[in-house]
Amino acid sequence: MEAVIIFIIILGVLILVHELGHFVSAIKLGVDVEEFAIGFPPKIVSWVRKGVKYSINWIPMGGFVKITGEQGEGQDDPRSFVNQPAWKKLIIISAGVFMNFVLAFVLLSIVFMAGFPQELTEDTIGKEIKDKNVVILQIAKDSPADKAGLDVGDKILEVNGQAFDNYEDVYTQLEFLRGEDIALAVRKGDNQEETYNLKHEILEEGGELMIGVGITETGIIEYGFFGSIVQGFKVTIAMIVGIVAALYNLVKDLITEGNLASGFGGPVAVAVVTGQIVKLGFINIVYFAAILSINLGVINFFPFPALDGGRALFILLEAITRKKLNEKAEAWIHNSGFIILVAILVAVTLRDFKIYGAGIWNAVTSWFM
Repeated sequence: MEAVIIFIIILGVLILVHELGHFVSAIKLGVDVEEFAIGFPPKIVSWVRKGVKYSINWIPMGGFVKITGEQGEGQDDPRSFVNQPAWKKLIIISAGVFMNFVLAFVLLSIVFMAGFPQELTEDTIGKEIKDKNVVILQIAKDSPADKAGLDVGDKILEVNGQAFDNYEDVYTQLEFLRGEDIALAVRKGDNQEETYNLKHEILEEGGELMIGVGITETGIIEYGFFGSIVQGFKVTIAMIVGIVAALYNLVKDLITEGNLASGFGGPVAVAVVTGQIVKLGFINIVYFAAILSINLGVINFFPFPALDGGRALFILLEAITRKKLNEKAEAWIHNSGFIILVAILVAVTLRDFKIYGAGIWNAVTSWFM
């Protein structure tokens, strides 16, 4: 139940911040706003201030902003969105995405200030590092490690009773113990220590004996206040670039192969992952929220009808051609795009239920027992 509540809070905050971007930019640029709402109806309470209706609603899934003329109405109103120059429209449309990126930057800066375990690479050599750990980074499906119940993120403490300082030595020891029984002591995300008994197996025909784990070394780097802000900015940019590239490959595969990538998940998958993240502690939840905020921003600015990016594309086309697009045709395109998005969301959700169904059912039934 805790994971569900946290999931709703995170999603609600991300959507609310996004809508706040549209709201503030419209007000600052002299465009009338009819309503700014926290949550979705039914309504709890509402009030009017300076011509704007503010409301708080029962469904805590973010909120919405209603800008005058956003749907093409108010042709005779100079403060209507429809009568604004292209640059104003683009700022208002893109402000939501911008705010999601700003939120991610703030959250990531907080994460680095608080001290967040990260993979140690050549770039981290020479920096002040504390709390070093050898961590499981990958687990091969149906491998001895997978069957035993090891998880990504488990910290390796000992191999057959022997502790090691770095992941190279752990690899060497695991290779040395091929064909022998291995007792792998780890610390789980909830700080519980467990010991797993493993033995190398051949995972594929012609392959080598393996236990099926990929490991790395992590540690907490002391960046300081200003260094954390710089690191937060660098990681935010890197994540934006990475997610844009991933979205491009996703769309390419969808067009060329007609299917969604197996790594792509919808709300159900995100909720399941949230449940796993919650076990790792508050700072990991903050980090996860930053990633989701960037995802929301990138996806929302994808140039597809019904999304902010699609609306921005129509505004640019209108500015370039200097011709007013047919409002009915544009509305039909956006509505059709929305239907397609809903269809994709339903398909992804059904696939998520197929993948995580048992876990979801167990989680739901545990709330009432």
